[in-house]
Amino acid sequence: MAKVSPEQAVKPLAGASASQSPIDGRDGHDRPSSPVRRLIGAGSSLAPMAALIAVLLVVGAAGSELWIDVANLAIIAALGAIGLDLLLGHTGLISVGNAALLAIGAFVVATVNREMEVPFLLAVVLSGVACGIVGMVVALPALRITGLYLAVATMGFHFVTIWALREWQTGQVGDSGFVVPIANVFGFELLELRSWFIFLSVCLVVVLVSYRALVTSRPGRALHAIRERPALALMSGISVTRHKVSAFALSSVLIGVSGAFTAYYIGNVSYGTFASFHIAIEYLAMVILGGLGTVYGPVIGAGVIVALPYVLRDLRLMLGLTDVIDTTQIYLVQGAVVGLVVSAMVIFQPRGLVGIGASVSGLFRRKL
Repeated sequence: MAKVSPEQAVKPLAGASASQSPIDGRDGHDRPSSPVRRLIGAGSSLAPMAALIAVLLVVGAAGSELWIDVANLAIIAALGAIGLDLLLGHTGLISVGNAALLAIGAFVVATVNREMEVPFLLAVVLSGVACGIVGMVVALPALRITGLYLAVATMGFHFVTIWALREWQTGQVGDSGFVVPIANVFGFELLELRSWFIFLSVCLVVVLVSYRALVTSRPGRALHAIRERPALALMSGISVTRHKVSAFALSSVLIGVSGAFTAYYIGNVSYGTFASFHIAIEYLAMVILGGLGTVYGPVIGAGVIVALPYVLRDLRLMLGLTDVIDTTQIYLVQGAVVGLVVSAMVIFQPRGLVGIGASVSGLFRRKL
């Protein structure tokens, strides 16, 4: 039987013609186009990054301390959400073990700094490597099971990990948790929220550029083939085992780095911070809300999920609902809102907010 290249295996999977990109679904048919349309098309790949950088600049320049803090938390969450999207959105593997990986990343930072004073960036790298190794082990069930069964397996991984970390923490420092030193980047201490914001913004841009390069490359197209039709991908010569393990490992590295940043940002590590399974569900919501299998979707989803409680709090004050909704109920309202919106996205717009933006942009282009 003649072998089919990974590119050939991917092309029919998206239900597109031979000239359509399997990554972003843009139509490549030759058609008459106006100069304005050509200009828009040329800048379409740069526009999302330019918009993101513009938002970061505005928040950094004009944002209050509160919203700088919210932005920092959103960026940290976005890094983990990107890792989850690589697994769920691009490879089609369902994992709810991301909260456990966040905890492992944070505990690696706490442990190495308790035993010896390790430089900030080295500790972050060690967290990523440790989580990558754990991810490769967790990937083993994914070689035999998929879908709901894989989700249940990673759920078990979550609870076992939290139990083990609780026992470790109790034996070492008790309920108070581990104290994490101040982050220091090449001699500059990240003491203020804005210094954290600058550092995290640079990290986010670097990760996004690398992520886009990965998912549009040959390995990225192979992951798409595995997601859509594993049997056809295997027939085309793609090593399904190697790509699944690699996806789990790289996803876990990003989530572990997010956990390490969390540890340094809050200055304390405790298993209780990551114990709630609700965290894993929130990360799934980030990816689905922003847009599964999109480059910028996890960032948008993380921003919405992290900022929503603060927006609801301000709306509560503006609308005079302080007597109806107290502060403890805001998170219940958040859960209801997110649940309804995510359900609607799954049914009506699987590509999430990014898909809605693409639809609006497409209407605008057709008018031109």
